[in-house]
Formats: sequence, C-alpha cells, structure tokens
Amino acid sequence: MSRTFFDQPVERKTAVNPLGLKQFDHIEFWVDNADQWRDFFVQKYGMVARAYGDAETGLAGRRAHLVGQGRVNFVVTEPQGTGLEADAVRAHLEKHGCGVRDVAFRVTDAKHAFTESQRRGGNAVHAVFEDESIVTASIAAYGDTIHSFVERKQSGEFLPGFKNVPAGIDDRDINFAMIDHIVANVDHMDEWVTYYEQVFGLDLFMHFDINTGRSALMSKVVSSTDGWIKMPINEPSSANSQIQEFLDQYNGPGVQHIALLTPNIVATIEEMRKMGQDFLDVPDTYYDASFDERVGAISEDKDELRKLKILVDRDNEDGYLLQLFTKCVFARPTLFFEVIQRRGRSIGFGEGNFRALFEAIEREQELRGSL
Repeated sequence: MSRTFFDQPVERKTAVNPLGLKQFDHIEFWVDNADQWRDFFVQKYGMVARAYGDAETGLAGRRAHLVGQGRVNFVVTEPQGTGLEADAVRAHLEKHGCGVRDVAFRVTDAKHAFTESQRRGGNAVHAVFEDESIVTASIAAYGDTIHSFVERKQSGEFLPGFKNVPAGIDDRDINFAMIDHIVANVDHMDEWVTYYEQVFGLDLFMHFDINTGRSALMSKVVSSTDGWIKMPINEPSSANSQIQEFLDQYNGPGVQHIALLTPNIVATIEEMRKMGQDFLDVPDTYYDASFDERVGAISEDKDELRKLKILVDRDNEDGYLLQLFTKCVFARPTLFFEVIQRRGRSIGFGEGNFRALFEAIEREQELRGSL
C-alpha cells in the first residue's frame, strides 16, 4: 500500500475564513421513514430527540425529527403530502436511497456567507430566511448535496418549521461530543478541492494515495484554519474500488461517512455493540507484535481494544487516535459512521489503519459480489 500525505497545512491561497464558518451545525438526512431513523439513532447511538417538524408545525411537504448528543445534530426527514418540497424528497430517495442532503455550517453572519459564497463561485439553492432567532440560506455542493449557512442570533426553535421537544435522559455510556470530520465521495476530487479552497477559503491539509493491491483511491483533506471543520474528499482510482461502488450505488457523489468524536471510545463502542450496531471486522492479527512497534505506548489496554476490535494509529510523538467504522447503515451500501477518539495532539485520520480498513471494506464488497 502506498500513501503520501502532508503533515502540516500548505500555504494559504485565499483569505482566512472568508465565509465566517464556526463549526458543523447539523446534518440532514433524507430518509424513507423518519420515525424509524429517529429510533435508530436514539437506540443505537445514544442520542436524544430534540425537535420535531411537520405540516402542522409549518414544515412544508416534510416530516422530520432532530436527534443529537453534545454538538452533534442529525435531522432525519421524510416526504409528507404533496407539493414541491415533498416531490424533491421523493425524487432524492428514488435516485439515491437514504442519504445526506445537507451538510450545514454554523456561521457568524449567514447573509454575508451566502452573498460571499456566490461571489466566489457558489450556486444558490435557498435564499436567505430570517426571523428573530435564526438566519439561514444554502448553496449547492457535490452531487445533490447542499450546504446551509445557519446563524443563531438567540435561543429559539432549531429551524423554521420545527418545535423543540423535551429531551430524554442520556443514561448510557455512549458519548459523542461533536462531528470530527465528514467524508465525500466524488468523481473529480481536484475539482471539489478547488471549490472548497476558492469558495470556502479552506486549506488543502493532507492527501492520500491508497492502493491495497485489489482496489485503489485518492483522497485530499480540506480543513478550516482552526481545525473545527475537516472534510476529506475521495475519488476512485480503480474501477472496483469502494469509492466507485458508492458512486454507482448512490447514483452520483455524496457523503460517504461521518466521524463522531468521543472522549471514551472503549465505553462507546462497547455500549453500541450491546445495542446492536454492527462494525467492520478487524482480524486478530492486527494486534500482533507489529501493533506495539507501530503504535508505541498508549493509555488503553490492548486486550480491551482487541476484544472490541478498535483500531489505533499514532500521528506523531505527541498524539494518536483510536477509531472504528460501522457497516453501511442504509439499504444501499453507501453511508457509514466512524467512531473516533483523539489523544494528545492527534491531527490525522488513521493513515496507518488504511490497509486494515480498506481490506475490511473489501471483504464486505466480496459478500455483496461487487469485488
């Protein structure tokens, strides 16, 4: 397996944070059954229901639940009734199956972000909406994905057309603090790297060239200067790669996986497994003598990691990360989740684990008959 990557950000080509990005605000999934996927995230990911919207609350053509934990906010939306909004969701489901529609960013000034993004080459999707507590607008991204800009002026409802609901009690060991990064699969990686550099002012942070001998891909990571927003972008470099399978199954570019940051991956993975979440398999040979040589001294017990099949990768002398990937969660083999914990000054994405990861994904491809 070959790999190449930058350990530090390259020289900036654009103004620092021209859109005023602060963090990921929320992810919206367009799904076939909003109640089912609300329950999925509550039961298997330890999230709580935070808000609800439908025709009665002012959400045209849709029913939706907001679930979340910490700074993680997921909206699961299904079509309701008739009209342009309902038709758009149904068409999206027909083409893509369940998947991510909106990767939304919290911004300082949504009107400015919307106007400036268009000046820099972005294409408008939804014009500015404003009330006393929130300002939103959105532009197009890769495939049928969009990016919304969300400015929260004061406490209020989550989004227009939603009503907050009393949150449940979080009494499990699953603990997600925030979204660590969001990964996109596209046909033309450099086109979208340039887009995020020019329109969003993000840095090219790292790049990878991955070849397992059976399939291959290329990936580049764009990141905000402060590191709160990190988005790897993949393209296939072999006809049978997992990226090409995604593009074929999803019928175009889209979000491949979302990494959820936890302060205790051992407790989180153990609880998620108890609740029935399936993860990619990791062979016991991963934890042989080379594991100690590759990873060095860590705080976790290796036997515990082996039991839970958690991967470890050292970024540098001062940091390492722990990670594990779920199997695809929707009917089509498209989107999955990553559970990640960072120790010390970890900044990477598990480059040392790529062979184990991609071979595990290839085993799933074999079972589906696509490799």
